[in-house]
Amino acid sequence: MSVQFGGTIGTTYRDSQAWWQEQAQATGKSNVVFIVLDDLGFGSLGCYGSEISTPAMDAIAADGTQLTNFHATALCSPTRASLLTGRNHHAVGMAYLSHVDDGFPGYRGRIGHDSATLAEMLVDQGYNTMAVGKWHLTPMDQTTASGPYDQWPLARGFERYYGFLEGLTDQFHPELYYDNHPVPPPATPEEGYHLTTDLVDKSIEFIRDQTSITPEKPFFLYFALGATHTPFQAPREFVERYRGAYEEGWDVIRERRYQRQLETGVIPEGTELPPRNDDVQPWDDIAPDAQKAYARFQEVFAGFLEHTDFEIGRLMAGIEEIGRLDDTLVVLLADNGASQEGGPHGVLNTTQYENGHFPDLEEVIAKMDLIDGSSTQVNYPLGWAQAGNTPLRRYKQNTHAGGIRTSALIRLPQGADSIPRGVKLERFQHVTDIVPTVLEHLELVAPAVRRGLSQRPIDGRSLLQSLEGGGTESETRAQYFETLGHRAIWKDGWKAVAFHVRGADFETDRWELYNLDEDFSETHDLAEVHPERLRALIEDWWEQARNNAVLPLDDRGFAQRANAKFSPHSPRDRKRFAYLKGVQHVGNGAAPPVPGRSFEVSTTVERPLGTEEGVLLAHGSWNSGYALLIHDGYFEYDFNYYGDHKILRSNVPVPAGTSRLRMRFVIDEHGTGGTASLYIDDIESGVLRLEETFEYFVSFQGLDIGADRLSPVRLNGQGEFAFEGGFDEVVVELLDS
Repeated sequence: MSVQFGGTIGTTYRDSQAWWQEQAQATGKSNVVFIVLDDLGFGSLGCYGSEISTPAMDAIAADGTQLTNFHATALCSPTRASLLTGRNHHAVGMAYLSHVDDGFPGYRGRIGHDSATLAEMLVDQGYNTMAVGKWHLTPMDQTTASGPYDQWPLARGFERYYGFLEGLTDQFHPELYYDNHPVPPPATPEEGYHLTTDLVDKSIEFIRDQTSITPEKPFFLYFALGATHTPFQAPREFVERYRGAYEEGWDVIRERRYQRQLETGVIPEGTELPPRNDDVQPWDDIAPDAQKAYARFQEVFAGFLEHTDFEIGRLMAGIEEIGRLDDTLVVLLADNGASQEGGPHGVLNTTQYENGHFPDLEEVIAKMDLIDGSSTQVNYPLGWAQAGNTPLRRYKQNTHAGGIRTSALIRLPQGADSIPRGVKLERFQHVTDIVPTVLEHLELVAPAVRRGLSQRPIDGRSLLQSLEGGGTESETRAQYFETLGHRAIWKDGWKAVAFHVRGADFETDRWELYNLDEDFSETHDLAEVHPERLRALIEDWWEQARNNAVLPLDDRGFAQRANAKFSPHSPRDRKRFAYLKGVQHVGNGAAPPVPGRSFEVSTTVERPLGTEEGVLLAHGSWNSGYALLIHDGYFEYDFNYYGDHKILRSNVPVPAGTSRLRMRFVIDEHGTGGTASLYIDDIESGVLRLEETFEYFVSFQGLDIGADRLSPVRLNGQGEFAFEGGFDEVVVELLDS
């Protein structure tokens, strides 16, 4: 829309009047910093009862307000959508993860433009805005050089971006993006690189740049860590600090955290510690060698969290150093509860869970020495996730408290001496409350119309009155929850919740009832005592579900949903993928969906001397994936099955000059096994039988053409091993989908 010129134009500048369009001015308003931690259980921070050292985050609690009844959603993308918009996640289109567009309004895997983000609201008001770290709000099949870019950070109100777009990434070999394009990490692990340190460096750089140029303007920093989501990876010295600290086991640690929570007022007096979750073994029943292996996982997690806290402290110090911390509103929160995705024994490979391929105990014990925070990509066993959620039941993905009640801290600027510091706020809080709290503090109003588009109303309620010590707002409200078919509703201190077994009929789910004013830990099910109250709450849930685009319910996992059906406009909705030489890195969410399918990879190479070698295609990471390369003169297919490499090498060398190379995989009629064959100039040159392959998911790391970049896919990979010869394109074709 053109803006009408407000001056006058004469023949020359002497008889003309200049005019400049008025710009929004936010001078005098507070800076805003959001710090988002990933998969962090309610009882994991020091200020929430943990023995893990988190002085930087504890200091934010001591200088602000600690929320002890804060609720997020049970997954990452939905919480982020609600945190940034102040609206319910289904209502804005993010019912589930950004990997999935199921074709229904609530399940688009993106935030509708009728729900402005806080960044969009603030940039319109004259703020500088920057996002650093995990995004996970762009449809994953749009994270390519072809876009579209309307759901990337720079299109949702942020002026600067540096981080990763996926749900997780390797902390030593991250899949990084700068503004709208992929970039390599600035250093190697051997040079001391770690992602969290890099993200803090970049945040401080962005803020210092902004302060140097426009110091009068406030800034909004959205700082979303990869920590403490799997993979648990940290500098060795941080992990070493916890060696031997967890040999007493998860039952003892859970009990100690519970007692500390009672002593410090994190949980109300009289709160009971519920029995173990059904899927957690008593520590004393576990064999000593298994105990030793299990303890290693928690050592790594603790080191990872302490390192994260150290870097958050460095971020806060960086803002203070330039004199801007006192005028900054800080919100720190976890996006959901501790993760159940490590299974009963823990995993050493982030891909295993997505394909339902958990290691057995013998494998974990045999590889115990690799549970060190750097050699493998681990997630802890269920027992440690339960301890992380102390004193709550169940985990991430579930709508019981262990999945949705999380730690959260708010520190108001240091403007008023009357603002209480170091206090705990017990009233019900929800992630949608953060945006209205910030807006009220800044004396701003969410726009009813933005860029010609009517906006959805804000669903959350401001907490500012309580934070300022001016009393408590009315508790009368209702808030629904739903993730993967797990359902719950909180209303006026009561909660109804249904745990759903994947694949079961939703009608058979049993609803439980809790009086949370008297039973913080959801220990005493009152469904049979108050059937009418339960029935009314269930009816309220269905009403909210209809009003917020929750239906239809879907309990399928993301790897299955993301690989089974694609929207008509998705770059994955095709059978032939032709990648030209020099193409940028392609995220896994946009890469060819080869799991569970027959497929072929082909290219024509030029090797004038006959000595040129290197990687032609690499899809995945050292966790899992596959690579095609010429090595020692031979054509190779390296199938990396959770770190177990099955290598097919051609029975003849690749000749000098021009050669047509193909790898064809034909899957069995039933199961995931199949046969891989290599062809040189259409002559079969090697066959390999694979008993198992990936059913749904290759890797969280994507695809590169002409080199093996980032975390290496191939066996003993060192460096990129870029192909030295010539080629025009590499083609991947799906043969039976």
